[in-house]
Amino acid sequence: MNRLEGKVALVSGTARGQGRAAALRFASEGALVVGGDLLHEEAVQTQRLIAREGGTALTPGPLDVTDEESVRSWTEEAVDAFGGVDIVYANAGAVRFGAIDGRPYEDFGFTMRAELDSVRLTVRAAWPHLVASRGCVLTAGPTGTLTGLIPLTGQLAAQGAPYGIRAVCVGPGMNDTDGPRSDVAEGAVFLASDEAAYITGANLVVGGDWSAVLPGATT
Repeated sequence: MNRLEGKVALVSGTARGQGRAAALRFASEGALVVGGDLLHEEAVQTQRLIAREGGTALTPGPLDVTDEESVRSWTEEAVDAFGGVDIVYANAGAVRFGAIDGRPYEDFGFTMRAELDSVRLTVRAAWPHLVASRGCVLTAGPTGTLTGLIPLTGQLAAQGAPYGIRAVCVGPGMNDTDGPRSDVAEGAVFLASDEAAYITGANLVVGGDWSAVLPGATT
């Protein structure tokens, strides 16, 4: 079942992990995937994996989601190649966590840029094309950054509503193995598809109920 047939999907962070899993899954559902990552060679390998499975993907030069020009160029190459943008999956990010007295302030700024500013820059670059396609924005981040990401996603949903643009947050839990990553990718496919046409401004936690487990507990 090709739930994303012909849709152009910008997916950041496709070099490995959740981003690679999403890119492969989107392509298997018929999407034209435009991937990107600072780890460019690994992102190109993801493109090769998609091609090997019969999908279509493009990986322009290295993508820095915290750099406005890099994101703008990435988006323009997607539009030049495929004519527009239907889906933005703002997956790329990085965090530096630690005790308040053990981490420099620069680490806080780094996390905000990588997890929140990256989403703003990506969506801003793609916004005119999302308006044209009545598209969809998916945001993603570790549970520690969701307190900032969920309100941002809600704001995007509110601003996008008059244009038919949906915005949904995918909150992955602990996903160091292929199984959970596949589950997150499945959730992203569903939210990007027409099956989720009435879902916007929401947060889908794909975490195996880890949010209900006390810190330090074992299962």
